[in-house]
Amino acid sequence: MTTPRLPRDADRLLREAAGPYELLGVRSHDRAGFPSVWEVVDERGRRLFAKRHKNTLMHERETAAYRLLAPALGAGQAPSLLAADAPSLLVVTTALPGTPVISTALSAAEEQEVYRQAGPLLATIHAQPTADAPVGEYLPWAQERERALARARDARLSNEDVEVLAEATRAEPPPTALAYCHGDFGPRNWIVRRDGGRLTLGVIDFERSHVEAPARHDLMRVTLQLTPHRSDLRSAFTAGYGRELTPQERAACRAWAAIDCPAALRWALDHHRDEEVLGYARTVLDLLRDPNPVA
Repeated sequence: MTTPRLPRDADRLLREAAGPYELLGVRSHDRAGFPSVWEVVDERGRRLFAKRHKNTLMHERETAAYRLLAPALGAGQAPSLLAADAPSLLVVTTALPGTPVISTALSAAEEQEVYRQAGPLLATIHAQPTADAPVGEYLPWAQERERALARARDARLSNEDVEVLAEATRAEPPPTALAYCHGDFGPRNWIVRRDGGRLTLGVIDFERSHVEAPARHDLMRVTLQLTPHRSDLRSAFTAGYGRELTPQERAACRAWAAIDCPAALRWALDHHRDEEVLGYARTVLDLLRDPNPVA
């Protein structure tokens, strides 16, 4: 059995950023099965990650976020960028202490505290200046709808499910103000640590961060994919976020959830039937059938 090693370019960038290190393991692979995230520990005992992005856009988005978003979140609530190399699409970052919320056993009270702390984290991200931030893709609503329904048929949804999505996307969502957004804000990218009886939440993975309407991904994710049947968690989040969603934002979240649903299904099927993401898609389909929606 061979000992795993980093590719030369990742090894070089790590040594330039942190000096000698020990490889702790491969933490993620790309779709082709090649390692894309490596965890190491340096001589000072710091846990670090080397990460190779799958394309230039994600590399640019993440490196911009480490300049523009992470400092505003504060120490211990986002990693720090130690090095980046655009030609190889590599970054080296510090690691946040703790574990991903998705794989951490939490009591009901601890879950509520996690969502309460997620609120101000997201509010801080949304409050940052957008002048130098990457801008997301914008298509006319008719094109967004056509693409989503084509993906739904490609994912072999039933005719009934396709019609549910068609009805939910028939009207363009009301416009809402743009903001700097995380783009993949949820338990997979929330890191929680315990200090005695106190929980502290941080956030990682900024490769989808860009300027868009918060209802497009961030608020839609929390209100429709994560908390539709947990009013306690939604209340905790909005208390931390500092306000309730407006009627316009709630309507936009529903429309964008319908647009996102087929893409989420396709992603899950392409990633070994990822049950977390499949669950989000199923939840959204159930909600869109509900004549008395929760959001």
